[in-house]
Amino acid sequence: MKKKENKNSSIFLDEEKDIAQGIDIVNRNKEELDFERNKRINKFERNATGQMIERPKIRYKINTKAIIIVLAIIVVISWILYDYGPIFGIHIKSSSTNIDDNKIEIVTKDSDVYGNYNEQLYVYSNNTITTYNDEREVTWTHTFSDSFTPSIYVEGRYMLVTNNSTGMIYLFESQNEILNKKIDGKIKNAFLDRYGNMAIQYSVESGYNNIISVYNKKGKSLYDAYLSQESIVSLKILDNAQKIIFTEAVTNSSNIGIKFREINISKKDDDKLRDIISLDNKFVYDFNVQGKEIYALLNDEIVSINVDNGNINVLKEFNDTQLIFIALNDNYYTYLERSMEENAYVVENVSYNGNKICSTKFDSVPKNMVSSDLINYYIYQDHISIINKWGVDLGERTTNFTPKKSILFNGNKSLALIYTNKIYIINL
Repeated sequence: MKKKENKNSSIFLDEEKDIAQGIDIVNRNKEELDFERNKRINKFERNATGQMIERPKIRYKINTKAIIIVLAIIVVISWILYDYGPIFGIHIKSSSTNIDDNKIEIVTKDSDVYGNYNEQLYVYSNNTITTYNDEREVTWTHTFSDSFTPSIYVEGRYMLVTNNSTGMIYLFESQNEILNKKIDGKIKNAFLDRYGNMAIQYSVESGYNNIISVYNKKGKSLYDAYLSQESIVSLKILDNAQKIIFTEAVTNSSNIGIKFREINISKKDDDKLRDIISLDNKFVYDFNVQGKEIYALLNDEIVSINVDNGNINVLKEFNDTQLIFIALNDNYYTYLERSMEENAYVVENVSYNGNKICSTKFDSVPKNMVSSDLINYYIYQDHISIINKWGVDLGERTTNFTPKKSILFNGNKSLALIYTNKIYIINL
């Protein structure tokens, strides 16, 4: 029998459903009202007088470009402190002060050659050039096919090696051989600049006893100069080999002196070679050129010489009985002399314009001094005193005895002490 359907049941169900939906709508509206109310409340705050004011809006925005710039600045500053900090006594990387911790065992002989190439220590021994970094690591070796005693000249990343007896020259750039060339004559001397240009002084059997030939780093001849019979004492290549300034030893029956001369290939033929100045009864130990001025260390004084007119100005006179060491650097000269009044030894660094950079006193005289553009090393019997250009004391290193030779490298921050069969490296 079919059950009779109650028509009112569907009505009741619809009413219950409508009531549930209404309650849900009310609850959602209440949550939204509470959220808006809290939002409005948090939007305001009371000031010092108790008045309600609107809170300042806080916005967070990440600027990627600014972050990259800040990080780059931090990296640059860190690198500067790491590389140049030791020059001022600031150390990021610790370094041992015990020289036995940084020793190279090597079999040496009197004909070995030592120097600084590309800011690393080089040793020429047994027909091979070997370079070491400040951690004693071998960074490069080159062996020559012929056995000879070389003359080695270095300027920056360039190294010129000459076999004077055969006339062979070898040029290296950043430890790569880029040129080997034969000079048709007997090499007397060679000079190099920071671009790899070479000036070779040589003689030939045909009668020319003093020729200077200038080549670029590819071996191309730039020009030749035929000079007098006098020997060249020192030479500087300037303006990418457009100019050369050199000194000749002048001898005659009455006196011995020096002559400063210039080769300028931009001038007319008759003016290419000219004399700058002659100095009687003088000898030049070193000189450098800055602009129109030559700064020269003579046997009894330091002078500046104008390249154009030869005018001379005395910067420092010294007495042989008081002067102990003296050296020219790029922007200043330094000397160590005995002060009779103070019964002490005084080191002074003086710029070429006459300004005194610093003055330092020692109680005892060192056996040697190694001077550089930024740091000076004073070598005693049992220790080395290290002082920078501005007079800041960078400490001492204990040594066993005086080395036979000392080589600066690593941007003046490392000193190699050459002993028989040993090399000790001092790092700042």
